[in-house]
Amino acid sequence: MSCFFYSVTKRVGLTAARVKVFKLVRFMVFNLCLRNVNAFLNVYRKYIISCKQTQVPLSVPWDPSNQMYLSYNNVSALKLMDTKNNWVLTSEKNKVRLYTLEENHMLYVKVEMHVSVPAEQAFHLLSDLRRRKEWDRHYQECEVINQADEDDTLYRVVTPCVSKGGRGKDFILLASRRKPCDSRDPYLIALRSVTLPNHPPTEDFSRGEVLCAGFTIWEESSAVTKFTYYNQATPGVLPYISTDVAGLSSSFYSTFSACSQFLEANRDSLDALQPSSF
Repeated sequence: MSCFFYSVTKRVGLTAARVKVFKLVRFMVFNLCLRNVNAFLNVYRKYIISCKQTQVPLSVPWDPSNQMYLSYNNVSALKLMDTKNNWVLTSEKNKVRLYTLEENHMLYVKVEMHVSVPAEQAFHLLSDLRRRKEWDRHYQECEVINQADEDDTLYRVVTPCVSKGGRGKDFILLASRRKPCDSRDPYLIALRSVTLPNHPPTEDFSRGEVLCAGFTIWEESSAVTKFTYYNQATPGVLPYISTDVAGLSSSFYSTFSACSQFLEANRDSLDALQPSSF
């Protein structure tokens, strides 16, 4: 980098005063790059810590006999994440906010925004993960494996590879949705990985795992909804969010801006409210 700036100053023929300004700009750029690199390394330090804390598989076996237990834990884990404090604002763009939290050697991520869509409609639209590929570029494919009951569904999700020449990932997810018990509660859509004997890992995809993720949807008025997405970072998830967490990218904004547009474009869709849509 120093050789580059030297060649530019020599070729352009800057005066001594301008050279000083040019050197100051060079210093600022260098330090900005250094801070970004340090931020990126810090994310991967947390990634390594997370790996050490999760030597055992994160996915849990699912079968009809433990369905109620797994669904209850799935929803409870999301509720617990929603009660956490001390979130640090990492980035904000057009009122879409990205927060992080490091606690007990784990990294948590939260994205928060408001949408001009009734809460119940947003809940039904986001409940069907098959429609998520309409706004989330990380969802290439999504299929229902098993409809456990009206509020609990098993999905297989395929995501693209983040590195050139690598394999894509697939996830087996239990999605548990819950309506609020009263006006003080949010709508909830909780996600976590499970294992199924008839859907083992394959050579075509690297099997990813989600420990806890999902949406909380709060009704602030009849037409305004507070929408929050949570994810407890795991080795299978962190490659998709690391540049955002490090402040090197704002792709989270593009994703959730697309989500907002999706919700508002379908705010009057009656299909979303049909029980058969989930």
